[in-house]
Amino acid sequence: MFGCIYAPDFPVQAALHGDPTLFRSSAVAVLDGPESLLKVIACNDLARSAGVGIGMTKIQAESCGEVMLKKRESALEDSVQAALLDCGRNFSPLLESTAPGIVIVDLNGTERLLGPAPEIGKQMAEYCRTSGFEVNICVAANPDTAWCAARGFTGITIIAPGEEAARLARLPISVLQPPEEILEPLNGWGISNFAALAALPPIALTERLGQPGLYLQRVARGEVRRGLIPVEVATVFTESAELEEPLELLEPLCFILNQLLEEVMKRLKARSLATDHIQLDLILEVHSDCEISAQRSCLRVAENKRTLKLPVPTQDRKVLLKLMQLDLAAHPPQSPVRSVRVQAFPARIRAAQGGLFQPLAPEAAQLEITLARLRAVAGETDSKGRCRVGFPAVADSYRPDNFQVMPSGGKPGDSSEPAAQLPLALRRFRPVIPARVEVGADDSPVWIGFSRKKARVVHVSGRWRASGEWWDTADQWLRDEWDLQLTMDGTPALYRIFHDLVSRRWFVEGMYD
Repeated sequence: MFGCIYAPDFPVQAALHGDPTLFRSSAVAVLDGPESLLKVIACNDLARSAGVGIGMTKIQAESCGEVMLKKRESALEDSVQAALLDCGRNFSPLLESTAPGIVIVDLNGTERLLGPAPEIGKQMAEYCRTSGFEVNICVAANPDTAWCAARGFTGITIIAPGEEAARLARLPISVLQPPEEILEPLNGWGISNFAALAALPPIALTERLGQPGLYLQRVARGEVRRGLIPVEVATVFTESAELEEPLELLEPLCFILNQLLEEVMKRLKARSLATDHIQLDLILEVHSDCEISAQRSCLRVAENKRTLKLPVPTQDRKVLLKLMQLDLAAHPPQSPVRSVRVQAFPARIRAAQGGLFQPLAPEAAQLEITLARLRAVAGETDSKGRCRVGFPAVADSYRPDNFQVMPSGGKPGDSSEPAAQLPLALRRFRPVIPARVEVGADDSPVWIGFSRKKARVVHVSGRWRASGEWWDTADQWLRDEWDLQLTMDGTPALYRIFHDLVSRRWFVEGMYD
């Protein structure tokens, strides 16, 4: 048992996929070709009633009254075809992308789960309708019979085994889409429907039209038995939109992004998947002076690519939209946006078991939004190229206070062993505090002043010399360190200071808690 999903006037439905109600309420035609000679390649029933025909020029279509004209977008049709495949995949993992707007699903073995053939047809039609498609459904015993009936009959059609020839008899020959070299002889013989084609003698038909003609006759009789050509599983979910007018403001751009993300999330949820990697491609419209003497400008296209990576997979469209909005606010496009493409890389949903007596932790996706907002305020990197917001990690170096900040995730090289319990913890000052130091006969500090205060050194421990990267004169470091006990405002305190032997200056590095 096979089911065929056929979306009539597929280019029109693809152009209106964001607003499917227009397909039933407005006359719409799709144009394709060079800008100087755009022609109608598809239109819906309302446009045909208004006088629009295939092959009309743009000017001729505009003269037919209130007809909405859309330009064909190949990338958009590909994404809508992928959405139609997802509709079929909801009923069976084995399906074939026969042609744009046509999907054939292998329903063998699904009766116990989905019910009899009429019930399966209703479920398929309802699911496609909720996904924004106007479709014809046919359930038959072989793929080609289901394909012909879905193209020839409206609504839901159920053909029982053995009834193929009788049910297809009154369909016109045009449903088979024969090539011109076969259609012309058939018209000359007066063959106008499936019944007339099926009644021809097979040997004489083969002598005149060859094997293609015999194959068409077998399809008309419902005798063809073949397997499906399985469609490859998508590794990336893509949605795109060509804008009629370039966008310069962030708010209308986010409105378009919201629609694209909604479609992507629908397709991911249909497969029980999530995403932790989103790539946003913006095609920009850039005007540049190319002939200054003639005061003429030329148009060139530039790309702006942004990538968002989340610590855990998510299906939350609002979280992804907010992250994109914050990222575009921090890195706005330098020119108006002509087209938008969103690519989502699928990942398995990560399930986490919470403790019964433990407080709920904040969601990782919400934490990512908080980090993005902090980056917008504090900046992304410091003067040394380190991230300002993220998770600190100690760098693999002997340089004191050498660390890095990871943008997301845990520290690299985390150990499952518990850290040793230290009696004291050094609280570092960033940046370090300049100091004035008096040394004794053994070059040890005896007085120190910093932050407008001065104190005598009660106890001193050191000196410890540290150095590194001597081969790089711009980044080498050499210093002597001491631990001091001071009495500041009548309170004892422990500090670490160091003498930078390169700059010959003293600094207070931190204090012990």
